[in-house]
Amino acid sequence: MQGSLSLRGGVLYVARHAQASFVRPYDLDGRPLARGFALRDEHGEALVAGGIEIDSDRQVWVADPQHGCVRAVNLFGAQTARIDGIERARDDRRGVLRRVLDVALSESDEARHIWIASGGSRRHAVQLFSESGACLASLRPLGDPLARFDDVQRIALCGRFLYVCEFGAGRVQVFRDGEHLFWFRPLDARGANVAPTAIAPLPDGRMIVAGGLEDARLLLLDGSGRLMRELARTGRDAADVRFPGDVVVEAAPDGGSARIALIDCDGERVQVFNLEGACHGQLAELPGQAVGEGE
Repeated sequence: MQGSLSLRGGVLYVARHAQASFVRPYDLDGRPLARGFALRDEHGEALVAGGIEIDSDRQVWVADPQHGCVRAVNLFGAQTARIDGIERARDDRRGVLRRVLDVALSESDEARHIWIASGGSRRHAVQLFSESGACLASLRPLGDPLARFDDVQRIALCGRFLYVCEFGAGRVQVFRDGEHLFWFRPLDARGANVAPTAIAPLPDGRMIVAGGLEDARLLLLDGSGRLMRELARTGRDAADVRFPGDVVVEAAPDGGSARIALIDCDGERVQVFNLEGACHGQLAELPGQAVGEGE
C-alpha cells in the first residue's frame, strides 16, 4: 500500500510515498493546513511509511516496514521516539517486530500504549507495547494461542474494540479488551468476499471497510459485519475506488451523517464520501506533489 491516513480533531493527516514518504495535514474540505514534511530516519535517509497515527501531542506515529519498527515524529519531521521490539533467534515470538505495517494508539491520562501490526503469516502479528518499548500483550488470532494471522494489513481502535484486517484470509477479526470477540468476512452487494485492506469503525458499532485490489469496494457494515450499503466500487461513476490503501471516518457529533476519507489508486488519490455513498470530491494537492515540499 502506498498511502495511509489518520484523523484527529477534524484534521486529516495524509502520508504517501513519492520517492520518499511525506505527511501533510488537511481539513476535510481538502485544504492543506501546513506545508508538510518528508519522513526520514536518524541518518537523514528517506523512509517508506506504512500506517500512521496521531497522538494527543500531535506527534505522528509511523509504521516503518523496512526497518521493522515504529517511529514517532513531531510536525517538523524530527524523530522523538522509536520502538524496535526485541531480537530473538525465532522470528515469530512475542515482542519481535517484522515488516511493520500499521500502528494504533490507546491513550489515557496515565499512559500511552501502542498497538503494532506486522505482516505475513504470524502468531504474533498484532502486539501491544508501552511507550518505553516493552511488549505488554500479543493478540491470540481467533482466540487460539497456536493460530496465525494471515497477512494483516491494517488495524483500528474504537474504545475497547480493536479491529484487525487480514487481507490473506479475507476477514476482519474483532477484539474487546484484548480478547477475541468474533470474526466476519466482508461481503459486497453480490455476496462476494471482499479481502479487507482497511477499516474505520464508528462509535455506534458500524464499520467502513475498504477492500479488494483491481476490483475494489468501499462498504458500510453493521456491528456484526453484515452489509448495509455498498458505498463505492471500481468503475462506478462518481463513486469509484481502486487499490484502496486506507480509510478513516469522522462521526458527526449529533449522530447525523459522517464523512469518510479514502486513499486509493496506490496513494495517488484521496476522496471524501458520506455514508450514503456520495463523493464530495478529492484532494487536489497530495503530500510530496508540491514543489520543494519536505526539503
